[in-house]
Amino acid sequence: MSIQTLSKNERLKSYKRIRILFAEGEKFRVSPLLVYYRVESKVEGVEVVEGVEDQMPKSNLQMGVSVSSRYFKRAVDRNLLKRRIREAYRKQKSTFKQLLEEKEMMVDVFFVYIEADIIDYEKIYQSMTIALKTLTQKLIPNS
Repeated sequence: MSIQTLSKNERLKSYKRIRILFAEGEKFRVSPLLVYYRVESKVEGVEVVEGVEDQMPKSNLQMGVSVSSRYFKRAVDRNLLKRRIREAYRKQKSTFKQLLEEKEMMVDVFFVYIEADIIDYEKIYQSMTIALKTLTQKLIPNS
């Protein structure tokens, strides 16, 4: 059994990388999620951190989550949904991450919640399962 964590270096927080992901990346929909993703080779993925001379490699899989305040005015509701999405991702990412390491690919993925209602964790978990399988098929067709 592998350790199921979602560490800081696995989170997509760079404004520049997120902007590039939405501009150049591809997307697909698995209700209630809209999944944006962008693939890089290992060499491109070395990111220069400001103020640090040497280059620090990041995780080969980084993720982000967004829930619109358009449908959920209260931050409590947005945070609940983001926690559920991150938890479903955390529990299922290990096999996907191993495949990426074997193929030496780096992927940025961003999950946007697009429903107007709060959906229970089980439904989000099932949607995440389908989303990761779809992403695997798009990136590695023979798997």
